[in-house]
Amino acid sequence: MDALRRRLLSFVHAWNGLRVLVRTQGNARLHLVATVCVAAAGVWVGLTRDEWLWLAAAIAAVWTAEAFNTALE
Repeated sequence: MDALRRRLLSFVHAWNGLRVLVRTQGNARLHLVATVCVAAAGVWVGLTRDEWLWLAAAIAAVWTAEAFNTALE
């Protein structure tokens, strides 16, 4: 049970880190708006499962790059 609790706590810390990123970085807010718009457009045009996977990978790459950039700044 202790391992599960530690794992859940790590997700809480990760979520808090993302909240701080979006709250403090203007570019992260732009990425958030873009992410929502792109996801909405994907629903609208009816992307396939494979297209969603590629889109999710691209979105994850952008967010990862933004987080690394912020950490290095």
